[in-house]
Amino acid sequence: MKVLMINKFLYPNGGSETYIFKLGDALKAHGHEVQYFGMEHEGRCVGNAVNAYTSDMDFHGGSKLSKLTYPIKTIYSSEARKKIRLVLDDFQPDVCHLNNFNYQLTPSIILEIRKWEKESKHKVKIVFTAHDYQLVCPNHMMNNPNTHENCEKCGHGAFMNCTKGKCIHGSTARSAIGTMEATFWKMKETYKQIDTIICPTQFMKSKMDYNPVFKSKTVAMLNFIDAVEWKNTAKKNYVLYFGRFSEEKGIKTLISVCRELPDVQFIFCRNGTAGRRDKGY
Repeated sequence: MKVLMINKFLYPNGGSETYIFKLGDALKAHGHEVQYFGMEHEGRCVGNAVNAYTSDMDFHGGSKLSKLTYPIKTIYSSEARKKIRLVLDDFQPDVCHLNNFNYQLTPSIILEIRKWEKESKHKVKIVFTAHDYQLVCPNHMMNNPNTHENCEKCGHGAFMNCTKGKCIHGSTARSAIGTMEATFWKMKETYKQIDTIICPTQFMKSKMDYNPVFKSKTVAMLNFIDAVEWKNTAKKNYVLYFGRFSEEKGIKTLISVCRELPDVQFIFCRNGTAGRRDKGY
């Protein structure tokens, strides 16, 4: 079987990249062919045979002209369609496995995959692993960053709530763009063309199922980890947090717990560094 892994970042950037690299390795170990499609970057470490990738989009840098065109490019990308078509024609995958694709790649690639399938008469399944709530929430978190409260107002497709709540970086303009992007692809019924949506938790599946379009497509499948060698070591009494220091990971909640349990040692670790509560954590 030929599998095309699709993710906007093709270098170690976060959890979704770790997932696609490990999954790709596991598929190849089982005899499948795997190639990757995404954005070009100096740190790119995987790819495809025709070296076709979209241009690097840096939302935090770049020229003033490029920043002016980003709002359009984040909704629809003709470049992404042209580049993925080159890969589809050459690789002819049996499965296209979508991961994080919004903004840099855009859902326009789904349209191109289905167009290629029709023209080539080569059947292809589209699988999507939901690393966040992007299909049901324009800011991807189901949380209002201004009020810091969980929010499910857009869950059924009423995306104008994103603009009303300034849910993307507290900006009316950015939130409006997010609303337009979500509404545009809803009107085109593009996400209906996804065959299966993999949710890494049962909780995420329950939230994705808010939208009746997805309910029949979702499956809960836990992320796997590499086999580890268990060793007998002296037990130490502490609680370890290992992950990114960001609000959506529940870090503030855990810090509140720390304050309530002064006799328990908490250790917070990320990027190979660790900090203890007595150092401000």
